[in-house]
Amino acid sequence: MAMPVKTTCCKECVSKSACFKELSEEELVLIDQGRFEVTFKKGEVVCKQGMLASHLIYIKKGFVKLYIEGGHNKNIILTIEKDGYMIGLQSLFGNSVFHYTTVAYEDTSVCLFEMSTISKIIEQNSGFASKLIARLNENTIRGYGRLFCLTQKQASGRLADILLCLSDRLYKSNNFEMALSRKDLAEITVMSVESLSRVIKEFKEDKIISLEGRNLEILDRERLERICETG
Repeated sequence: MAMPVKTTCCKECVSKSACFKELSEEELVLIDQGRFEVTFKKGEVVCKQGMLASHLIYIKKGFVKLYIEGGHNKNIILTIEKDGYMIGLQSLFGNSVFHYTTVAYEDTSVCLFEMSTISKIIEQNSGFASKLIARLNENTIRGYGRLFCLTQKQASGRLADILLCLSDRLYKSNNFEMALSRKDLAEITVMSVESLSRVIKEFKEDKIISLEGRNLEILDRERLERICETG
């Protein structure tokens, strides 16, 4: 079970978000007073859909998935994120509950900041507020792209889209070891596991990707991008 700890203070932290770089020393001290750190093991729940959002969660190190829980154990993965992402921004400006569940794909360290303190600083620091709103806006725009992908692209286009996302935004490499299982990939592309396996087989036969176990390499990036664009 994850246990709260406290190591480096916010003032000395080298991995803090650009948003927190807008804070004065006094504000950093204030925000640090109610902050604590937690490391979640692979597979542990970071936050639960519908749970009271008492803290803003900043991913300091690690890799998580955010998903909406549906009935009959059917989930829709909203996004996969790594260090630097803030969980719960929507709860700052709306209902004070988490609107999705977050699970660690690998051991993940987070900082938890009291929502009440964040709200107080927003009211008095326009630079900090502006950066948080910009971050929230960026997440929303990405959500629009995800909605378009899921509703307008065929199965091959949806898989190409997520593979490019993993390569460009998360792993920053054409060759990486995936933390996602086949079930996860099927959920995030809104396919059955059988349909996903069929598309992966086609990509391998066409030498667009190679996949050995969890190690995936993009062999023909230009063609994968074309599939992603045409859907």
